[in-house]
Amino acid sequence: MASITLKDIPMELHAQLKNEAAANFRSLAHEVMSRLERTFQIDAALTTKRDQKWIDEVMASRPETPLTKMEMDAIRDRVLRGKK
Repeated sequence: MASITLKDIPMELHAQLKNEAAANFRSLAHEVMSRLERTFQIDAALTTKRDQKWIDEVMASRPETPLTKMEMDAIRDRVLRGKK
């Protein structure tokens, strides 16, 4: 297992981590690792919610009927020419 060393941790943060580690019956290292893992879990959950919101917005804004090939080609051509 890999390890890291953290330097220059503010005293207040260090004290808070020590207090939380004691309250959770963990070592300081395990408390830090637990909190670090939790940040990645939170990031993943937020990203999933954000992505789903974007998907929902796209689905809600789509045309009532699918575009025809000719309409899609016209849109592609406008984009490639840089026109709106």
